[in-house]
Amino acid sequence: MKKKRGTVLIVLGVLLLIGAIGFAGYNVLDARRAEQQANTVQTQLAKKIEQNKADKKALLPGQQPLGEEMAIEEIDGRRYIGTIEIPALDKKLPVLEDWSYDNLKISPCRYTGTYYDDNMVICAHNYSSHFNGLRWIEPGEEVIFTTVDGVRYRYIITTRETLFPTEVDRMIDAQDNWDLTLFTCFIGGRTRCTIRCSRVDP
Repeated sequence: MKKKRGTVLIVLGVLLLIGAIGFAGYNVLDARRAEQQANTVQTQLAKKIEQNKADKKALLPGQQPLGEEMAIEEIDGRRYIGTIEIPALDKKLPVLEDWSYDNLKISPCRYTGTYYDDNMVICAHNYSSHFNGLRWIEPGEEVIFTTVDGVRYRYIITTRETLFPTEVDRMIDAQDNWDLTLFTCFIGGRTRCTIRCSRVDP
């Protein structure tokens, strides 16, 4: 009886190990797919931004009225508002207009707010190619958001904090104090790594 029970436990252990390896493998493949898609979109979006800069004069930071609608570029049926660049992490990624679980598998997404109103919140998965590095970045580093019209908004990271998934109001309420917020899940998804930024002159 003890021998049979031991065999069952061994089999269960092996199955759990196989499951864990399979899950880890899926995460790695999912992250690689996201990196490839984001890189492809970034290349296309960079070309469109350069074309837009040549075709028309966009409003510079501080010139636009509050509530102005953000410019959009559509690529492969998805709507993008610009790119986010974090030089300290060597990251430059496209940003989708709105967030959804499907969109997050491609690139960072606008969670709420706008760059015009200095209250934008951007979220992304903690893929190594996306926002995973936020947990190591320090205050004082630069973040650059470039609109699809080619206007650059420069920000300086002011603080980093940890929020729980239930603290949505705290994430949003802080918009009045921060010009830009970036956030992603820590591994395990129990908390959010949150970066607060203040806009500086171009």
